[in-house]
Amino acid sequence: MLPTDDGTRHIPPQDLSDWYLPDEHCSWLVRHTVGEALWPVAAAALGELGTMVPQTIEPLARSADRNPPVLRQYDACGARIDEIDFHPAYRELERAVLSFGAVRAAYVPGWRGLTGVAPRSLTAAVLYMFLQADQAVTGCPIGMMDAMARCLLRNDPALAACFVPRIADDSGSHLTAAMFLTEKAGGSDVGANECTAQRAADGSWRLHGEKWFCSCAHSDLVLVLARPQGAPPGPRGLGLFLMPRTLDDGTRNSYVLHRLKEKFGTRAMPSAEVGLRGAFAWPVGDVARGLPQMMDMVNLTRVGIVTATAGAMRRNTFEALTHCRGRSTFGTRLDLHPLMRDTLADLVVDSTAGLTAAMGLAELLDRADTGDREAGGALRLLTPALKMHGTERARVCATEAMEVRGGNGFIEDWPDARMLRDVYVHAIWEGSGNVIALDALRAMEHGALGGYIGDTERHAEAASSASVTEPLSRVLIDQLRGVEGNVAALPDTGDARQLPVRRLARRMAQLAIGARLAEQGAAFAAETGSGRLAWVAARFIARLGGETAVAQFADDAAWLPHADSLLHGGTVPLEVGAHASRLAARALSERLQPLAR
Repeated sequence: MLPTDDGTRHIPPQDLSDWYLPDEHCSWLVRHTVGEALWPVAAAALGELGTMVPQTIEPLARSADRNPPVLRQYDACGARIDEIDFHPAYRELERAVLSFGAVRAAYVPGWRGLTGVAPRSLTAAVLYMFLQADQAVTGCPIGMMDAMARCLLRNDPALAACFVPRIADDSGSHLTAAMFLTEKAGGSDVGANECTAQRAADGSWRLHGEKWFCSCAHSDLVLVLARPQGAPPGPRGLGLFLMPRTLDDGTRNSYVLHRLKEKFGTRAMPSAEVGLRGAFAWPVGDVARGLPQMMDMVNLTRVGIVTATAGAMRRNTFEALTHCRGRSTFGTRLDLHPLMRDTLADLVVDSTAGLTAAMGLAELLDRADTGDREAGGALRLLTPALKMHGTERARVCATEAMEVRGGNGFIEDWPDARMLRDVYVHAIWEGSGNVIALDALRAMEHGALGGYIGDTERHAEAASSASVTEPLSRVLIDQLRGVEGNVAALPDTGDARQLPVRRLARRMAQLAIGARLAEQGAAFAAETGSGRLAWVAARFIARLGGETAVAQFADDAAWLPHADSLLHGGTVPLEVGAHASRLAARALSERLQPLAR
């Protein structure tokens, strides 16, 4: 044995044994959401991932991050080839996630013996596990494959029939997918894009122009927005096209990769600057409805980001919890210090709320796809709102978890730095916070508010079924009335109409998550006799009133004797949850009453 510094015993190692068993909320919520008929399939899959993710995916993600892709533009003879070389860890990571069925399950019947395709709530749970280790590959290339398959199915049956089975292939013969939207001229203003689509003499379409930020630049299939010749300016003049990397004769399509981006995070995944040089592409669906069709892909990637941030928050929380259990400071185990317990409690609340948001959005997606109008309205508004909320809280969690680990958290030997870097991109991908807030405003303007109110109110009312959460039910419904008043009070036109929108969208997200948490707290109490989830719900909902409202019960040392179960899972007396609910409801009623008028 090599000699080593005996002081290493003071530094707790990472826990890579099982990331599913300690996640009480995941196992309970997935079972509660997918139902008893699907639970055996879900439990088996999540149980496998509990060990597969930390022991197989985590090392691969670490290696892929440390060995980013490299662009080879020329071969030895000087011919332009534009090939991207990947470290073997990238390919093995991609293979492992896809062979598990992460994309296939939602599109091909029979995954793990299911008679049909898997519901979105089940696939979201699977992705949530993978995303705890890998944000770069699962979060983007795998997510793009899923989103493209859905976009083609919804907009072009012929292209879907040709390509969706190949995108959803889990045998290793899959086609990878991407979307190229961003241009120097456009950025968030996609309507300002300058790429054009020209109809050739043989009737085929050819794309010309420059795309500035193209993630998954190596992909076999790419959805591209371009303006057909003669189309009007602005977003309504854009068409949607499916561009293959390789043509039927085996030659490369006519586009070039100028360079790969040197990125702050998600370094394992290649993002490039691309020049379209008359690239062949098929028109997708109605060429006059390019942007609305493209939004089908964008919106599913936003749903995916909500799941990604949930996975990231859970990983950060787990790292902080396990570190504090194994570390001693000032003569006491770190997680026994009251102030550290308070910090860990906020991480647990965010992690729990993140998974509740992801599963709720997945459930809305399935309901909306069956024609449920209320679910469709709620989905239209909550997709941007929950995306914004999740990306904001995930950044906070990553920073807090790094601080909990201390100096080691800042060192690349540990996962905190990679997790912090990778989670930041979610606030930019598929719309920054301001763009997302404006999308939520457009959703309200197009009639989505009623679906949001109806859906959120239904969950809030369900919380009234148990005394442990009944106070939360009442205050949530009061605050929904306040939101309706806030929306009605928005100026009809002018600059002032935009100013409150980001804060309003954030509040709407908090209410939607809070209503679901309260309902789940009631159901969890009824099924398990534990007030843990009601306590978590109360602490989350109290955030609507700011730190003063949270302090009503967080500063009361009465919860500390139950901290181990509150933080790690376990039975918590019902009265602990009920007391927290009463205090949170009282604080909100006192602090927020003017808002509801």
